[in-house]
Amino acid sequence: MIDLDYIKKRYYKLKKKNEGYDFIGKIFKEIEERYKSEAEKRGKNPQQSWNSWSGKALQNLITELLKEHIISSEYKVNLTSDDALRRKKLSKELDQVRRNIEVFYSKYSIVPDADIIVYSELDFKVICVFSCKASLRERVAQAAYWKIKLTQSDGTKNIFYYLVSTDKDKDFEIKKGELSRNRIIVEEGELDGAYILREIPESSRVKNFSNIFNDLNRIFEEWFDINK
Repeated sequence: MIDLDYIKKRYYKLKKKNEGYDFIGKIFKEIEERYKSEAEKRGKNPQQSWNSWSGKALQNLITELLKEHIISSEYKVNLTSDDALRRKKLSKELDQVRRNIEVFYSKYSIVPDADIIVYSELDFKVICVFSCKASLRERVAQAAYWKIKLTQSDGTKNIFYYLVSTDKDKDFEIKKGELSRNRIIVEEGELDGAYILREIPESSRVKNFSNIFNDLNRIFEEWFDINK
């Protein structure tokens, strides 16, 4: 049976034979039809089940990779997720993190869509957010919306918002010199950037996933220097 642990085990096995991270997208491609077949046998809609599960599996794997990097870094940072912050009972630490990322609508406040939330363990302020998706067709506009909402409050306006994707629909390719709608939104809009798990033409905002760790180190260094 294909589950989240299967993805992790497959990743670590292939990582020994591969440089970089582009092979991650191939893992999902090679198991897609098998997963859909298993889902159909369980009486589920194959495509809907795959879309939901693959997104969660990618988030789970990226969280694992970021945790490994954070553990080895010199900075006091930690990870959580929007799902974790929406629970009714929170630790004092996560309750403070929630307060530091909430967006407001009149008298209401909610946690924005934020698959992976990176925050400082010193004051529980949120440093950056990663939204993970195999396909970014609708996710780019949604992420841009949440970035705009975050910029509307003094407490959240400095939170970085990034996308991570296998880009299965090839939205981030440049075809005949033309940029796709989604790439334009990232390149010219409110989002801080995107990290793609395959070879693509790179820019200051759209990069191969292998750049994420050096970029995080730079962000942490600048953030902790400002927030001394």
